[in-house]
Amino acid sequence: MKKKIKITPPKDITLDRGADEFITYCEFKNLRPATIKFYNATLEGYIYKVLDPKFPISEITPSIIEDLILYCKERNLKDVSINSMLRGVRAIFNYFMKLDYMDKFEITLPKQDTPIIETYTDAEIEILLKEPDKRKCTFSDYRDWAMCNFLLATGCRFKTIINVKIRDVDFDNNLITYRYTKNRKRQIVPLSSTLKHVLYKYLKVRDGKDDDYLFCGIYGDMLDEGSVSQHLRFYNRKRGVMKTGIHRWRHTFAKKWILEGGDVFSLQTMLGHSSMEMVRRYVNMFSTDLSKTFSIYNPLDNMDVYKEKITMRGRK
Repeated sequence: MKKKIKITPPKDITLDRGADEFITYCEFKNLRPATIKFYNATLEGYIYKVLDPKFPISEITPSIIEDLILYCKERNLKDVSINSMLRGVRAIFNYFMKLDYMDKFEITLPKQDTPIIETYTDAEIEILLKEPDKRKCTFSDYRDWAMCNFLLATGCRFKTIINVKIRDVDFDNNLITYRYTKNRKRQIVPLSSTLKHVLYKYLKVRDGKDDDYLFCGIYGDMLDEGSVSQHLRFYNRKRGVMKTGIHRWRHTFAKKWILEGGDVFSLQTMLGHSSMEMVRRYVNMFSTDLSKTFSIYNPLDNMDVYKEKITMRGRK
């Protein structure tokens, strides 16, 4: 006997079915694989730990958010990890709310202490940017040296740098084109004179065709995050620098840009941020360092009228 097809009322939709719809929606929207992986991890690692996959979506209430936060705190997760989890939950639940699968309510992120981002010191940077002896080093060492220079000069993300191809570096017009960015918008940034010199040297060793990746493995293949992290960790420690991390270069770039008097709007463009929120965070995080250069850039302190010696009447 044939079964009649019926439209399932929203109130009868279970969490796992709604989650499948959400992931399909994300794929239809052509979101990055890493973003979809994050949402799946949010479902498997958090939501399904608190709610049964067959739990009716219509019965989800704000108390579920409290249960999720409590679940994380019981496992001693840091505030930044809890907020990251809640961003994933908010995206999923907002999708359900939009389709009227559940009642609407606002999901706010708990306040968290601003993490202190430890950047590379000038002394460490000098060590890491010292050119290796080509007669003694491996290709990986020389490539890692060039990558460190590139990261400090541009502040780009890891996914961006590994997707840069040789043809994306315009030596004639001093420009670099990013074809892979977080917001999927092609970005063009300046090529500094120092980085230009470094890349000239590097490409004499790397060689390659225009369509080859600028930074590659020893066989010319595309790099992956795991191997690059491992190589840069070894590169740093071999030179006595215990700090490591690809993203640390991005923070170092932002800090030095701000301390050197660079404007925040250009910094936002260089970093590829769609809003000023992260740039403001950088300024707040480095406020102590900013006070050291306050007098150098302060308009009042730089007025010639106050640079003259002032003599009070009746005093020598």
